[in-house]
Amino acid sequence: MSLPVKWVEALFTKLTLAYGRDFLGRWEGIDPADVKTDWGHELAGFEKHPEAIAYALANLPIKPPTVLEFRALCRRAPLPELPQLPAPPADPERVRA
Repeated sequence: MSLPVKWVEALFTKLTLAYGRDFLGRWEGIDPADVKTDWGHELAGFEKHPEAIAYALANLPIKPPTVLEFRALCRRAPLPELPQLPAPPADPERVRA
């Protein structure tokens, strides 16, 4: 399942604001709808991990990324910390021994 269109539009807005025409110019002469469809396809699955997209946006390179570079940034996001169960109490018999 592709990344939702609304998310792709928001990404393009953010990346256009960050890079200006350098971002949009990468696809000069290509239908913008096709480019956005490709981004949605390549970023499929990240709708379940929005923190990875946020990480990529917070760690953008100097040059505007391609979709594959942006996906690689998303994949580098640290895994969220999972709640941990407390350690079981020590067995008093073993402690005495």
